[in-house]
Amino acid sequence: ELRNILDGDLYFDFSSRLMYSTDASVYREKPIAIARPKNTDDIKKIIIFCRANKISLIPRTAGTSLAGQVVGNGIIADVSKYLTEILELNVDEKWVLLQPGVILDELNILLQPHGLFFGPETYIAGDPLASPPAKGLKNTILCSASIQVTACTELWTFKDSAGTPINFVPSID
Repeated sequence: ELRNILDGDLYFDFSSRLMYSTDASVYREKPIAIARPKNTDDIKKIIIFCRANKISLIPRTAGTSLAGQVVGNGIIADVSKYLTEILELNVDEKWVLLQPGVILDELNILLQPHGLFFGPETYIAGDPLASPPAKGLKNTILCSASIQVTACTELWTFKDSAGTPINFVPSID
């Protein structure tokens, strides 16, 4: 049923399920299927399908998780194949809009001519205030200042502890 409505790929074969049964952790669990959505409509279709069929949905990109959070016996939605576009770069304000499958090295290649890079600079926990060195912050696009999340909120009903529906509108301050 899901295969007929996706623009992207859907795999049920043993080899694909085996390949996606692991990440960089020690955990191993074969998924029911692997979906590779081509667009946000595919993501919505996968969410609706999983919800209607009470199947867990496991989002995945590179599979470098060290704690097993991208393995499971549900449907893995791997966005690393098609959702890999860098949509917009604002050098002056130091932010970038991108899809979740973008590779860090590819983003930094785009940023390099502007004297920028994405990602924390490594530092020792004993540094003052446990913060990265000041020299790195000047040209770093910080995660907390550059993320916009587009959520499929129309697919869920959010309720408070009393069961009253909440009008959930994500915003970035």
